Amino acid sequence: MKIYLVGGAVRDQLLGLPIKEKDWVVVGSTPDEMKRKGFKQVGKDFPVFIHPKTGEEYALARTERKSGHGYTGFEFDANPNVTLEEDLERRDLTINAIAQDEEGILIDPFNGQDDIKNERLRHVSDAFSEDPLRVLRVARFKVNLSLKYNFEVVPETMNKLREIVKSGELKYLTPERKWLEFYKVIYKNSFFNFLEEINANKIIAPEYSSQHILDNREPKIENEVAIGSWFIANHITNIDSFCSQFKVPNEYTGLAKLFRNTYKEFVSYTPKDSNEYNELLSLIKKLDIRKEERLKCFLDICNNLNNNSSSFFDGLINKIKSYKLKKEDQTKSNQAIQKIVEDAYKEITKKHIKDYLNSN
Repeated sequence: MKIYLVGGAVRDQLLGLPIKEKDWVVVGSTPDEMKRKGFKQVGKDFPVFIHPKTGEEYALARTERKSGHGYTGFEFDANPNVTLEEDLERRDLTINAIAQDEEGILIDPFNGQDDIKNERLRHVSDAFSEDPLRVLRVARFKVNLSLKYNFEVVPETMNKLREIVKSGELKYLTPERKWLEFYKVIYKNSFFNFLEEINANKIIAPEYSSQHILDNREPKIENEVAIGSWFIANHITNIDSFCSQFKVPNEYTGLAKLFRNTYKEFVSYTPKDSNEYNELLSLIKKLDIRKEERLKCFLDICNNLNNNSSSFFDGLINKIKSYKLKKEDQTKSNQAIQKIVEDAYKEITKKHIKDYLNSN
């Protein structure tokens, strides 16, 4: 039984990037031996195990053979005679097919180190074309590695990607897996622009538009929910269709729709007359300030792109949130309470506009 560090951890270590997670491959072992050593198997039949202390994944060395559609349509062989080289050969890119033994020695049968040095993304073997998920993975690696380096996909691999697109296999990718790749990519535009280059967008995301629907600037903040939702609102023509096809989490979908429906109105609003408060109240109602985390993401993007919109709205929202119903009014009918609250919000909004105009 021999254990090797593999995949992204070795790649990022060679690139000088932070190692986010460690994956291990185990050669010469069996599921029974792994369980005797305290590892917990992931799923009943899959040869991946969780370390009892570190929580890291240890996979038995395996080979794979295409047996159906999509990225799950494979039969695998994880018998103890499968070699490390055979396991590495089933991987997608040479830069991800490097292993490191317990003494720190690198095993690199497909020259991944040379491709790292020369900033090339190259497929390991012809089996690359059997897995449609690799279209999205290559797009993600191309985009994310371009932040610090100048990695290019070699022509032979570009041809393989186009072969996958033509095969029709992309339609078998599950919404969950498409979302996971989308979530991991940093610059969403570049991700879909690359997919466009290999004619994959018409299958993966026909709703994508390279045009800017809301704003031709891109915000620079680190909040993934805000950035992902902004991208959907700014570059996806049909939000409902895209979010269904990618199984986008509700927090992203709701925020994307909020951007689409209110962003332009929000950033263009200018207080002019304290008696004209209905437009502002309508906008505040659309924002639904009770959903505090969503509102924060919305304001973060708006303020990042339009730094003159913050103080006015922040002040009004805080005042509305601070309003409390008088004790004697709390026992009145729902209709009466609703009227009292609406009147109070009107007065708060009217005074806020007046104070703002006076101070400016």
